[in-house]
Amino acid sequence: MFSSVPPLPKVNSFVEALEQLIKQPPKRRGPAPQVLLTQLSDGTEAERIADGLCGRFSAGGRARIPYAQVAGAPSGPRREGVGDTFQKIEEELLRNRPSGFGRLRLPQYHLICSIVEAQLTEGQPLVQAEELRNKCYEARCKDSRILRALEAVSGGEEPPPSIPATAWYWLRRPLLGLLPRWWYGWRNGRRMTRKGSWYRLWAELPEKGADFFADARRLAGADGSSGLDQTVAVLLRALLADLQAACRHPLLSPWGRRRKHRFVLVFPQVEPAEPHVGQLLAQFPDAVEQTGCTGVLLVAAVPPDGGSTESYAEAAVTLNSWRVAAGVGRARVVRVGVEPSADDADAARWLSRFPEIYLEKTHSDLAPRLEAALASVAGATTLALLATYGLTWLLPEGDKTDCLTRTAATESAAPSGTGRIPSGKSPKELYRAVRAMIERQNEEADGAAARPGAMVRTVVYLGVPVTVNSWKEAMYSGAIPELRGIALAQEELNREASRDEGNKVWLRVRVEDAGERFTKAPAVAAGIVRELKREKGDEQIMGVVGLGQSRKDTLRARDILGEGGLPVIGTVATAEEMQRHPMYRQVAPDNRREARIAADFARRGNIVQTAPGKCAPAERAVVIADPTDNYSANLSERFTEEFRDTHRIWYTAGGDRMSHHPAQEDGVEWVQKFSEMAEKVCRRLKDEPRTVVYWTARANEFGAFLDEFNSGTECNGQLTALGGNDLTNAVVDEQRPSERYPRLRLYYAAHALPKSYPPNVMGENFHRQYVATYGSRDPWSNDGRTPLASDALRVLATALNEARQDAGTAAFGRGTVQAALVNGAGGAAGVRGASGTLAFGRDGKVPTAKRLLILHDTKRGPEVALECGARDNGDERKTWGPDNEFACPGD
Repeated sequence: MFSSVPPLPKVNSFVEALEQLIKQPPKRRGPAPQVLLTQLSDGTEAERIADGLCGRFSAGGRARIPYAQVAGAPSGPRREGVGDTFQKIEEELLRNRPSGFGRLRLPQYHLICSIVEAQLTEGQPLVQAEELRNKCYEARCKDSRILRALEAVSGGEEPPPSIPATAWYWLRRPLLGLLPRWWYGWRNGRRMTRKGSWYRLWAELPEKGADFFADARRLAGADGSSGLDQTVAVLLRALLADLQAACRHPLLSPWGRRRKHRFVLVFPQVEPAEPHVGQLLAQFPDAVEQTGCTGVLLVAAVPPDGGSTESYAEAAVTLNSWRVAAGVGRARVVRVGVEPSADDADAARWLSRFPEIYLEKTHSDLAPRLEAALASVAGATTLALLATYGLTWLLPEGDKTDCLTRTAATESAAPSGTGRIPSGKSPKELYRAVRAMIERQNEEADGAAARPGAMVRTVVYLGVPVTVNSWKEAMYSGAIPELRGIALAQEELNREASRDEGNKVWLRVRVEDAGERFTKAPAVAAGIVRELKREKGDEQIMGVVGLGQSRKDTLRARDILGEGGLPVIGTVATAEEMQRHPMYRQVAPDNRREARIAADFARRGNIVQTAPGKCAPAERAVVIADPTDNYSANLSERFTEEFRDTHRIWYTAGGDRMSHHPAQEDGVEWVQKFSEMAEKVCRRLKDEPRTVVYWTARANEFGAFLDEFNSGTECNGQLTALGGNDLTNAVVDEQRPSERYPRLRLYYAAHALPKSYPPNVMGENFHRQYVATYGSRDPWSNDGRTPLASDALRVLATALNEARQDAGTAAFGRGTVQAALVNGAGGAAGVRGASGTLAFGRDGKVPTAKRLLILHDTKRGPEVALECGARDNGDERKTWGPDNEFACPGD
């Protein structure tokens, strides 16, 4: 039965400060405090305060904080070596645990108890050390079911008499009996003698070679040096170390997370009968320092010793000051003077209002058990998954033979035979219709020029024309889709300029005929430069877009335009030689990036059919190239460097073959006819069936090769081909290889798939604009050249707008536009285009991580087999393949 705290004047402030110190979080605590209630005159007030504190620490028969009321004899069997005081402390701590606290483990304390209780019989020191270890282990076995079971299974200390039983005994005894005993001794010896341990400091052990059990013999009286002060010292330090450890690692234990309060040891008797108490109180400060204990608070009623004391109010100030100073060290001691006094109304009112210690949160015993159960299930599940994946990784994996098809959801293209050729219209009529659309938009721009604040500038489009009514030539040349992209971009950009005429520039587009295969491009470029020199007033022609094929005449035109001071933005040209002029930039990824991605795709993707429904990566490659074509020569050279195990077959339709010397090239064969090319390819396939044909020649020659290979070789049309970007969606759609050659697996690079797989909102808006203008069944609705041409004009327009804004009210010209392009149009984020993000950076010639697709041609239409590069700001595809298991090659 607890008494209440007597309502002495200001005792309430002392009690409140003491309880706040008890509730202090572990990470903010200082050294363990020692509060001595000193009874200065006759009376029992100090004992009543100590006893009343214990009454405040519990409610409803359950402790609210962990505490021990150390008074009276222990209830269990008495242990002479340990003493009643420490037995009582252990009993009280085990009994007064709050809800959710869990099991209190005191391993070091129990070890020391076993040592001081041990009765050694041997005389030699080394033998005594082993005997002491064995006695401690036997004492531990009494408390551990696992160790008891192991000891029982091991057969005990004495072997049975029969020979078979003895053999079996010595098979199991070392593992189940001697090994756990050795492990127990090694683990506890290491714990007690490691660097920084309290026992090592107290016993002053050497840094190396210390044997715990050999030194601990003296605690068992082996050398006659054991005494009361030594026993109390070692038991107290072991107890404080275990209580401090009980609050460590709270994140790993659901019970540990609920241990927020200090352990409180209360000694309510001023004159205790047990002599251990005086020794314990005297050694407490040093023990706290050696163990680094912060998780205990000691309260004791003591008689006066002649030292100074503090009043309740002063003690409250002292206790509150200890709450702000964390760390370890010697115990902090405060002596509170207690004298008889009349009851104080304020103190009585506070004690009545707060009859027990106030806790912000209480716990139940069930919650941590449920949490531990859930954690166990989660841990077991995690281990099972890790084991599964680990075994999957370690054990030989069966070959993945599924053929690589689509890895992204795409809208199916129109079925074969529908929506290909617009009925009733020739290519020339379609081309003239696009030019007429541009002329109408130019007239709108001229009308806007008359308005104050509006600014109009001219951009030249230099591309191939449509001169014949051949649909085959129209599908291949790209004249119509490119010009449509320019027209749609001009329409959208001028619409944006009309809404912000103070900052954006209207565009007038001038279409120039570069001739078939850009043969007229140099002459046209020279004429434009002469025109620039005749300009008077503000510069009007701001730049050129186009140059959509990597040919010698294209390079000459680029140089003429660049030397004339005109910025040039290429559309679909990809040869690296195109970038060798400071005034040139392009929106398509170059051949170096395409070849690196294509080689990785062929080397890792299951693209070569080895059996019906089964495929494997390519082991070798046959590269078809035209060394007289800048695009083909550059792409084939880069692919050969990346894939390595290649054989090149050169073919040119022109008369330049004799100017090349094939003998100087390793792994190169010249052919003059497609039938000869098909035979050589088939021979290579016979030697190594896992061979891919990498087509870097022009797309209009691909169909002729397939005809010869399908009908004129022994390979029966079985072929896997990977095409370069010149093999566009429109060309593939017109040739229909998957229908005409059923045993062909065709993959080809593409810069965009505007209808089936737009990269971002800009791509979706562009497709809607295209469908609204030309219809959804148009033959170029899924062709990548259209959005690339649109993006080229948008990049130049962005530089124009930035140049105007930077110039302010001053005039700006081609030099200002070129400076904006050098700094990177659109800044660090780049330009959001219909084919993906176009971020050039400082003086970049090609957009960083430009998006590239590799498509798989099927009867349903093209499917995306690979996607690498920037789709939008913050959205870059960096992996490809089934389950995205392969990393995309970088620039």
